[in-house]
Amino acid sequence: MIFKNLTVIFFISLLLIAASYAAESRAEEPWPDEISRGPVKESPGSMISPGRQFTIGILRLYQKYISPVDGERCPSYPTCSQYGLEAVRKHGALLGLVMTFDRLIHESDEVRIAPLIRVGDSVRCYDPVESNDFWWVKR
Repeated sequence: MIFKNLTVIFFISLLLIAASYAAESRAEEPWPDEISRGPVKESPGSMISPGRQFTIGILRLYQKYISPVDGERCPSYPTCSQYGLEAVRKHGALLGLVMTFDRLIHESDEVRIAPLIRVGDSVRCYDPVESNDFWWVKR
């Protein structure tokens, strides 16, 4: 059963990768855009690839319909689904999902090493996206 679920997740990830590559042109021209056509100004909404939009939509559906029924289970702040949204928005569908899956797998380890903060009436471990993308993002 676990193998079947992992296989489905793997193939969905491949589809998301293909959709994000199809949305963004990967072919390079011999000259930069600024020289050939002048600076291109795009609206902020047009910068989101279909793969990223799909992933954000799935996470929003989870937050709206499944999470209220399932109850609070995430010991971290931001919650696991919010962390996933932030990671996908910041790094794209593929890397954002990888970071989210990594957080879900290592959630129990984070409780022991991350700083604790008070959120409402509960105490949670503080584990933002910025703490986990140091190996990817150049500062």
